Amino acid sequence: MTTACPKDDDVKAPTFELGSATVKSSQPLESSNAKWIGLRSIDWVDETGKERKWEASYRKTAEESSGKKPDENVLIESTKAVAIFTLVSRPKLPLSTLIVLQFRPPVNKIVVELPAGLIDEGESAESAALRELHEETGYGKGPHGGIAKVEEISAILVNDPGMSAANMVLAKVSVCLDRSDLIPEPQQEQGEHIQIELVPLKSLYKTLQDFNSKEGYVVDARLMHLAYGITIQL
Repeated sequence: MTTACPKDDDVKAPTFELGSATVKSSQPLESSNAKWIGLRSIDWVDETGKERKWEASYRKTAEESSGKKPDENVLIESTKAVAIFTLVSRPKLPLSTLIVLQFRPPVNKIVVELPAGLIDEGESAESAALRELHEETGYGKGPHGGIAKVEEISAILVNDPGMSAANMVLAKVSVCLDRSDLIPEPQQEQGEHIQIELVPLKSLYKTLQDFNSKEGYVVDARLMHLAYGITIQL
C-alpha cells in the first residue's frame, strides 16, 4: 500500500554560486588564544606498560570560549554534532539523498559533505537533525520542504580519533515530497554559503568522483565511505 505525501506549494530555489572564497593567510595559533579549539597533552600507558604522551585537539565549550578554565580530566567529549543521511522520496523518481557543498578554510577547498551541524545545549539529536536539515537545505520542515521523519540515530561515532575526541551521531532521515519539481528554500544563517545537491543514491558514488576529478572539490571521507558501501553488491 502506498501512502501519499502531503502536498506542498510552489517555491523557487535560491540562486548561489560557489568558488569565490579563499584563504588569505595562515599562521600558528596558541591554544590559549584560540576561541573554539584547544590542545591537550595526554599521558597514557600502552599495552606493554610503557608510559607515553599524546597530543590532541578538542572543541571548547561555550564556557571555555568565554574564559573558563577547561576540565583537564575530560577526554571523551559529549556529543555535540549530528550528520544527516537523507532518503528523499519523489513521485516517479529514484530514491535520492541530499549532499551539501561549502568552502572549508582548513583545507582551502570546497568540500562535499552530508548535511550536519552542532547540537544545541539541551537539544536532542533528533531535534537537531531536523533543525539543521531545514536550515541548511530547506527540506523537511514544511510547508514547502516535504515531510521529514527521523528513522534512526546511530551510536556515538568518533571523527578522527588519532587527533581529537570529537564525535557525532548519524541521523537517518526520510523526506517525503509530493512533487518532483519541488525545490525548497534553505534557511541558512548569516555567513553560511552552502550549495545543495539532490542526488539519486544509485549514482552517488559517481557524482562524488566527478566533483573531485572534474571540479577539484574535496569529498568528506565519511560521505565517500557511505557512497562506496552503497555500490557493493553482496
